[in-house]
Amino acid sequence: MRNTFLALINTVVMVFALSTSAMALPLLSDILGAGYGDYADTGAEAGLLTDTDGNNDDSTFFLFLESAGFAQQNTFGIYGFTYNDDGSVSLGDHLEVFNGAASPLTSATVSFDLGAGIATIGGNSANIGKTFGFYLTTPEGNGYTFYSHTSLNNDGFDHFLLFDTSDNAVGSLLGADLVVAMEDLYGGGDQDFNDMVVGISDVSPAPVPEPATLLLIGSGLLGMGAFRKKRA
Repeated sequence: MRNTFLALINTVVMVFALSTSAMALPLLSDILGAGYGDYADTGAEAGLLTDTDGNNDDSTFFLFLESAGFAQQNTFGIYGFTYNDDGSVSLGDHLEVFNGAASPLTSATVSFDLGAGIATIGGNSANIGKTFGFYLTTPEGNGYTFYSHTSLNNDGFDHFLLFDTSDNAVGSLLGADLVVAMEDLYGGGDQDFNDMVVGISDVSPAPVPEPATLLLIGSGLLGMGAFRKKRA
């Protein structure tokens, strides 16, 4: 029984090791260039407003880079969402931050009324809250909207990398605490994630809910352990 238990643990470790190596992603310096730090993708799917010292706070968004054929048509923004009991995600309101006319180094400020759960920019408001996802629209095909929650994407591809840059070690990031890098082609395209890169102040990666698969594996291991004790 002990050998079976150890074999199960080894199998779980190997599965996660293989999946991690198969999904190697670029560092932020690979996208923006040398000198931007070896920040790695956090795996987060949303952002969390951190400067919440009152009911009215704001966050500044910086458009660092656009290197895409659809640059003049792509738009970027944030959206509200809720997690359902089964772990699925329900979309809420959308709020556009940058349109195709925006050029690199453009900045925009989003104001948050946390009491009302409303975010506002340029006279436009939406029910967003302090935890929100990111979206990118592109005219490819008949037009697609990709979300930072991968489960919402028709192609099942993760179009967003979220980098935690809150140490502010790179001055050229203009004080951004979070950098979002995007791939705008259906199915992942060339997977260079430089089609649009946005830095955001006063926002951190939102905690990722525990995956159901991990819970199942954990329950299985606990069950095996209990069975082993019983047999002993």
